[in-house]
Amino acid sequence: MLKKYPFFLPLAGCRGQCVYCDQRAITGITEVPSPEFVRRELKKLTEPREICYFGGSFCRFPKEKIKEYLDAAVQASPKGSTLRFSTYPGDLRDDELRALVKGYPISRVELGIPTLDPAVLAACRREADPQKVFEDIALLMEDSLPVGVQMMIGLPGQSRESSLNDLERLATLKGAQRWELRLYPCLVIAGTELEALWRGGKYIPLTVEEAALWGGEFIERALVLGFVPIRIGLQETEALAARAVAGPHHPALGELILAEAEARRLAKNSPKGPWRVPRRGLSMFTGHGRFGIKRLAIHAAMTENEAEERIIFER
Repeated sequence: MLKKYPFFLPLAGCRGQCVYCDQRAITGITEVPSPEFVRRELKKLTEPREICYFGGSFCRFPKEKIKEYLDAAVQASPKGSTLRFSTYPGDLRDDELRALVKGYPISRVELGIPTLDPAVLAACRREADPQKVFEDIALLMEDSLPVGVQMMIGLPGQSRESSLNDLERLATLKGAQRWELRLYPCLVIAGTELEALWRGGKYIPLTVEEAALWGGEFIERALVLGFVPIRIGLQETEALAARAVAGPHHPALGELILAEAEARRLAKNSPKGPWRVPRRGLSMFTGHGRFGIKRLAIHAAMTENEAEERIIFER
């Protein structure tokens, strides 16, 4: 697997702005890098990498600009490099654009699908028609373009049941394919419309524990359905720490969610243990106030000491 080499294009191509979004604040990047900048940076590489265009909606650039970015990635990077980009599901509806993209070594098309619930989409001011989303994804699958999805929890008006239903619907569409998954619990970022809703008492963000439990159930189910989680929670940056004013902002939120997912899985597979766990997962159980052990004890209906005694950490 190639190491990723990301370029962030904050809000580039976005036709509107979702109530929760400020990609410049999240990444600390305020300017969209040009294709010429991409070329200069990639010429410094000595080994193949997975060149990534994240942020905004890549395929909403004019076709000429898309081609410039794709050419820059392919022509300036070492031989054997691949490309990954994020975009809205409907942005590749155009046959000519899909044909253009297919001419490049695309490793993954990541689709922003925070929710498929019409009421939640409306509350987020998110431009999307769930039925068209399925049709658009089907086109990508027919053209053998590898798909990944970026989803969210804790959105305005969103319930745990709604998010799990979204996951089930996408699983039905993907079939046996193993789609990559990024899961982002919703944060309140300073300056966004969501901040105004929160300060006005019209939105209640998740706590860290609520996000861990909801996210854990989501990830556990995603694994069963054949998704491959590759990222949970936003990348921690100084910019994010300075601008996250409410919600489940925690540097180890991803590990807390994984701990809940693993606790649920273990208790389901062996209700009373013993449980064999790779030693690399030790911190999930013993770190963060023994969060994983506490959650396993709850799911297995026993004391924390009993749960801990029945965990076998293997090398």
